[in-house]
Amino acid sequence: MAAAMIEPGMLLQNRYRLIRQLGKGGFGRAFELDDCGTTKVLKVLNLGRFHSSEGKKKAVSLFQREAAVLSRLNHPGIPRVEPDGYFVYSEENSESLHCLVMEKIEGVNLKQWLNNSPNQPLTEKQAIAWLKQLSEILAQLHQQELVHRDIKPSNIMLRPNGQLVLIDFGAVREVTDTYLQRQQANVTGTVIISAGYTPPEQAEGQAVAQSDFFALGRTFVFLLTGKRPIDFEKDPRTGKLNWRESASQVSKPFADLIDYLMATFPGMRPQTSEVILRCLEEIVSPLPPLPNLPLQESKHLPVKVHQKQKPLLAFISKFLPKKDISTSSWSQNSNSPSPWKKAKFRRTLSGHSDVVKSIAISPDGQILASGSYDKKIKLWEMSSGELLRTLPAHTKRVTCIAISPDSQTLVSSSEDGTIKLWTLPKGNLLRTLVGRSGIVRCISFSPNGQMLISLSGLEIKLWAVLTGKLLGTFVGHSDSARLVSFSPDGKSFAVGSLDGTLELWNPHLSKRLRRFSCQSGAITSIAFSPDGQFLASGSSSTIELWNPHTGERRRSFSCQSLGSSSVAFSPDGQILAGSSGKTIELWDCSSFNRLCTLARHSKPVQSIVFSPDGRLLVSGGSDKTIKIWYTAL
Repeated sequence: MAAAMIEPGMLLQNRYRLIRQLGKGGFGRAFELDDCGTTKVLKVLNLGRFHSSEGKKKAVSLFQREAAVLSRLNHPGIPRVEPDGYFVYSEENSESLHCLVMEKIEGVNLKQWLNNSPNQPLTEKQAIAWLKQLSEILAQLHQQELVHRDIKPSNIMLRPNGQLVLIDFGAVREVTDTYLQRQQANVTGTVIISAGYTPPEQAEGQAVAQSDFFALGRTFVFLLTGKRPIDFEKDPRTGKLNWRESASQVSKPFADLIDYLMATFPGMRPQTSEVILRCLEEIVSPLPPLPNLPLQESKHLPVKVHQKQKPLLAFISKFLPKKDISTSSWSQNSNSPSPWKKAKFRRTLSGHSDVVKSIAISPDGQILASGSYDKKIKLWEMSSGELLRTLPAHTKRVTCIAISPDSQTLVSSSEDGTIKLWTLPKGNLLRTLVGRSGIVRCISFSPNGQMLISLSGLEIKLWAVLTGKLLGTFVGHSDSARLVSFSPDGKSFAVGSLDGTLELWNPHLSKRLRRFSCQSGAITSIAFSPDGQFLASGSSSTIELWNPHTGERRRSFSCQSLGSSSVAFSPDGQILAGSSGKTIELWDCSSFNRLCTLARHSKPVQSIVFSPDGRLLVSGGSDKTIKIWYTAL
């Protein structure tokens, strides 16, 4: 059956007067039309090129989805579609045509702009502004699970007011890459590819959201150099495009970001638009150098930190004088009473419906995160205790959470066998890491935030945070391992097991450094002192202190109640906190005296952590609550 005919001059829906045909492709046509005095564009899906009812049905479904998504979105960088913009045009004895009316974008596309620009190629300042706009547009599309699939300079329009607009995207291009390739595999040239802009996985029919980022990077190579991406040679070893020498106006950080967008594999590119925007923010507002603070002043850093200064706290150790082992806080005597001797209760945070298993505070002191057996993660404002948002994080219990040193990323592990990375403070999912099936018991960031270590039975995995790539797998001695933690210098990590053993590993050499046994039984908690000179382990009713460099046991603390679920050091290393049963006990690390006992939970405490300034202590318990304590001074 032949398709219905649409020609210039026709009146459709008693409203749209066709003016002229704008373009024609393999699967559709575009017309300019008049809608009661407003010029718009009509897209028409041509089903005649599909040779099966299944292909036609899928094409119509995707075209309708494009119409539905565009009609819901309201963004100046996306062509507007009215709720009634989609309709079906039929003629007797003819196949129906599916039509979509959308806003006509006035202006020029970026290919035309560059060809006509007297100041070509693009400056870095303008490139940053445009990349920010396009990343925000893609964020809108990707949130609706709509992938553009054909980003290139000619598909980006520049309005007279400076706003960029993506055009020619959506469902028809999806049909091209999947169904036609399958139906006409014996015919060459049927898969539409934009040479130089289409990523490898899309050319093979496997486009993902990160495919748009690849094409975006290639688009900026054209804009910054004035040359087509296919005009540049590739590094035969890495596959990288050798384009930088043709863009002398571009700084190294921005060039690095463009290469990041164009990584060969989707998993090595930014996983969301949020990541791109974060990179741009760091380029636009570079971090100032941190003053060379005396060591004793470092613990007085304010809780409130300007947004642009948050990452500074992750690198504070680089600017502080190195601490000699002989002057460690463990050998110092303090004449002044500890402010924690008269700790006071501040508030209770409620909202979880099951055990609060893990808590973490962002290094900038802004966000408190809690992970629960109710499968959810909650983000709280640290200063007010206000619940900011709840993340439906996992399909099974959340076992552990941690926050990166720059306060930008939250990571969670679960009994569902996955590890998930989230943006802070918005809580957007960055990526999901999946190893072998099995419970992921514990996770820990490296001090520089570039690596992540996870523990699942015998397997200890090391991951690259930026790309999600698995860097290595270590095999421990026992499947009863439950705890893992990086040392403060990042040169080793500790593993604690229920069989009472502690192991120290070198993550860079994949080598076990030493193993030592805890006399008091199963290890249920571990923590390094801030200077890395001591490792605390909790088991039964005892907390033991070890020298991680020798394996020597240096000290033990007897808890008043059975079971030690969590241990934590204060940021200055002067206080050691340990939970035992329903209580929390605090010890002075200079005198080894017990300072106080905190009792507010009605069921066992599961996790404790100090705030970055050392003035607050937060605990999560089996009673489904979070308690916050503060110093009296």
